[in-house]
Order: sequence, then structure tokens, then C-alpha cells
Amino acid sequence: MANIDADFVRMGAHVSKREGAILIVRWTGEVTLDDMKAFYDRIDEMSQDEPAVYCLFDSAHSLAVTREARVWAVREAKGAKAVRGIAVIGASFSIRILGTMLNRATNAILRHGVPLAFFDTAEEGRAYLEAERKRHAALR
Repeated sequence: MANIDADFVRMGAHVSKREGAILIVRWTGEVTLDDMKAFYDRIDEMSQDEPAVYCLFDSAHSLAVTREARVWAVREAKGAKAVRGIAVIGASFSIRILGTMLNRATNAILRHGVPLAFFDTAEEGRAYLEAERKRHAALR
């Protein structure tokens, strides 16, 4: 983490970078409520000029998402409506389970399904997000 690309912006202990309609987030350690709010602030910012936002999460160094952050994300995060696809790379088994549960809860409450998939490499994740982008463009 010492050599962060110049394009990455800090979000507490985490960083993010925008590439067109893709928001790349590197989670490091625990994700707190403040971290989750900062993430959704980035989504809101992007959705000002992108009708659909796609997220590529690098979770190789992620440990957990606090209960407070999970509850807020499911109940309060309005920015989730802009997210059209999520690809997660490097996630441990427990993070995969947690991510899947959080995604299902958000979908149930917001009634807005967000495709979520887990991958071993960033290239696979990007290919998935590009396929989702094309799928959504064809639906318009």
C-alpha cells in the first residue's frame, strides 16, 4: 500500500480510483461506518455524470465490515441505486459470504438487484463489469 498510484484517493484506511464508469476500491483492514459513507459519497459524486456506476473491489487485504457499516449500507445508502454491477477480487471465504449477504439484504430492501461476482484477478473482474455495462446499455 505504500506505493499508491497517483490516481487513487484516500477514503480513511482505504483508497479509490475512478476509471470512467468504474470505481476501483482497495479495502484494507476493517471497513467502518465512516469508510462506508465515504464510499457512497464517491458513488454519489460519480453518478452526477454517469447514469450507471460499476464497482471493482480489491478485497485482498480486507478483514471485515463493521456491523454499524453493514446496517447503514443496507438501510440508508441511497447511492446503491446508481450501482449496476460489482466485481470483487481477492476476497477471503468469509468476505465472500458477508458480501453476498449484504448484497442480498440491500436488494431486498431497495428492490434493486445489483449483479455481484467474485474473481481471482482484476482482469476477470473488469471483463465481467464490461459485460454488465454492455448488457445494461442494450436494455435502454
